[in-house]
Amino acid sequence: MCHGTDGLAASNIGKAMKIPSFKDPTVMESTDAQLFATVKNGKGNNMKPYAGKLTDDQIKTVVAYLRTLQK
Repeated sequence: MCHGTDGLAASNIGKAMKIPSFKDPTVMESTDAQLFATVKNGKGNNMKPYAGKLTDDQIKTVVAYLRTLQK
């Protein structure tokens, strides 16, 4: 919802919350482990944690999918 289906964060919520695109250099430079930790544990007040909602294997799949959006 926040990053949008294309990962560009061009949605109204993405823009209002100043959420970075998955193509933003800071996101692209993040390691898979860093992205995994962000999805699992959340980040700041905007990114809620998915621990308990997604398994570790599911989060790894999410990170792999995020990488496809960066191409």
